[in-house]
Amino acid sequence: MTTDSSLAYFTRALPGTMAIAVVGFALNALVFITMARFLNPANFGNLKVAASTMLVASVAVGLGGSRAAGRFLPRRIKGSSAATGYIGFYVRTIVSLSLLLAAGLWIVVLLLPGDLPEDIHGHHPVSFVVLLVPVWAGLDLLSQVYMVTRRPILAALPTRFVFPIVGLGFIWCAHATGIHLSDVMFVLVLSGAGLATLLVFAAILWGLEAKDGPEDEDAENSTGETQTGPRDWMALSLPMVGAGLVVILVAEVPLFALAFAGDEAEIGLYGAAITLTQIFLIVITCQRQIYGPAMGKLLAEGVETTRVLHAHAQRQAVLYVVPMLAVVVLGAEQLLLLFGPGFSEARVVVWILAVGYAVPAVTALSARWLDYAGHARLVLTTEIAAAAAMVLGSVVMVPAFGMLGAASVFAAVLSTRSLYLAVMASRRLGLPLIADGSCIERGSKPPHER
Repeated sequence: MTTDSSLAYFTRALPGTMAIAVVGFALNALVFITMARFLNPANFGNLKVAASTMLVASVAVGLGGSRAAGRFLPRRIKGSSAATGYIGFYVRTIVSLSLLLAAGLWIVVLLLPGDLPEDIHGHHPVSFVVLLVPVWAGLDLLSQVYMVTRRPILAALPTRFVFPIVGLGFIWCAHATGIHLSDVMFVLVLSGAGLATLLVFAAILWGLEAKDGPEDEDAENSTGETQTGPRDWMALSLPMVGAGLVVILVAEVPLFALAFAGDEAEIGLYGAAITLTQIFLIVITCQRQIYGPAMGKLLAEGVETTRVLHAHAQRQAVLYVVPMLAVVVLGAEQLLLLFGPGFSEARVVVWILAVGYAVPAVTALSARWLDYAGHARLVLTTEIAAAAAMVLGSVVMVPAFGMLGAASVFAAVLSTRSLYLAVMASRRLGLPLIADGSCIERGSKPPHER
């Protein structure tokens, strides 16, 4: 793993993976841009709050079932009692908790009707986002089922590619038929698009499983999970969903703070800025996808091999992050104009958020190294502290400085958290804080030449 030829694999793999991820990001961004073109910044802000609420709620109602699926599901789904029990339990969980969420939300809306801004139809889109919550949670679970059955391409298609394409198609059809596209109507249209995507890919999975044939008894027993039930499944899934929710809340708290304390138009401007700058998440996701499978094995080989791979990954990240940062910062005003008139006022917010995202993009693997090396508690504690700092900072800064305060808190917390984990990875695992190339060159040589 420490030879130049081994590192060349990672050099070759990342560009292609990045290119696919960029297409997925562009499609999802295009959905938000299209919606913004029909709305003013205030109503677009309402829609972004609804989207963030949906993201958090969809993770919560699934109770981590999608994250733990790889531990319990066998390779073949059709004909497997273990798979049927697992998927059935989490589907019922998603539906039941979504209904409870809907009931609770509508009770709050009825009791406090004046606390939420209203659209032209007299409703806030958060009131209807509960329709999309179970659909999104179901798509997440379905994607993980595809991953378990070793169909990674089909796993990536529903949420990253097909849903935004179908959503854009549904938006065009609604517009062509003369339906007024308010923020609430966008939630309803996208709920229909998500449901259509879920049903189609569930049918595809069923057809593929039927073609492959049922799982035989020996293969099912080889998983060692045929006797487990909800208690065993949730013992693993709940801690995973807890960590996931903390990470999501770190990113969404400033937007929620703006919704409660900021100007409605500023919510939309901040939402447009965050949509653009999330392109840096591509670097983080792709690096973990490419380097992740090799990290556990290399930790067992010793400090030198981990230093080599970490330094190589960091240098690759810099090669992508620097030009991306230049494009986003220099072209902020022009990119914001894609959302429509008035959105260019958020260019300073884009600059702040871009810098805040650039730091974790370069240090992305530090947390994963710590997790794999047995320091998961340190990572989780850091994430919880970051979430607390984000909440406290947003409460103090957003009422006083609006979207600039939200962006500043977000960037400061994200950068501090990432740098702290990088320092901990350096101290505990010997990983370089800054990859200057010397450790790569040293790791590429045979031991007797070092």
